[in-house]
Amino acid sequence: MANWRRRCSYPLGHPPESGSRAPLAALLIALSATACGHAEEKTATQSATAGSASCIPAEEGALRARLQGAIDADIEWGPEATHCRGGVRPQGDGVRLLFKGTTDATGPLLIVVGLAPLRAGESARNVPANLTLVREGTGQFYATRGQDKCAFDEVRQTPVEASPNLYRLEGRGYCTQPARALAGEGAVLVSRFDVVAIVDAAISGAGP
Repeated sequence: MANWRRRCSYPLGHPPESGSRAPLAALLIALSATACGHAEEKTATQSATAGSASCIPAEEGALRARLQGAIDADIEWGPEATHCRGGVRPQGDGVRLLFKGTTDATGPLLIVVGLAPLRAGESARNVPANLTLVREGTGQFYATRGQDKCAFDEVRQTPVEASPNLYRLEGRGYCTQPARALAGEGAVLVSRFDVVAIVDAAISGAGP
C-alpha cells in the first residue's frame, strides 16, 4: 500500500489563494446533483459553496492513479501536489477526499473521492466509492454518478498523534466503469488508484 509523506508549502490552517475556491465551488454544485444520488445532500452542498468551501491544507497526502479515455495519464502526485484535508459527509456515513495537481494531458486537475459507508477513523474492506474529475478552467467534469462503479479493496485509518480529530487514511481501489462527462460526451476510466490522505472528523457537511 502507498506510504508517501509530505509537508504543505503554505501554513497549516490557511486556505490557498482565493482563485482556487471557484473551481471547488463549481465542483460541489455538480456533485450535489450527480455523485451519490442523495437528495438531502444538495442543500448541504449548496451551503458549502456559499463560502465555507475551501481547501484546508493537509499535513501529508498522495495519489497514484491510472486514467484512460478522454484523459489518458498516469498520476503520481506526491509532495509537489496540493493535498486537502478530507471531511465527513453531511449524514456522517462516509468521508470525502480532495486532491489537486497537474498532468501533461489536462493541466490543473481536481479529483474527488467519496467513500461510503465509512466513518472517520474506521478501517474496512470492500468500501464503495465514487470519483469525480474536473479539468480546472475548462468546465469539463467527469463523474461515476453513484457508488456501484468503484470500490476500495481496503481502507485503513490510524489516529494522527496528538490530533484527536485527525486520521491518516490509506487505501487502494479500482473502478469497473468510467466516470462520464456531465455535459457532452466522453468518459474516463480510473482503473486503479492508491491514496494517502488526512481525514478531519471536525469537517462535516462538505459535500458528497
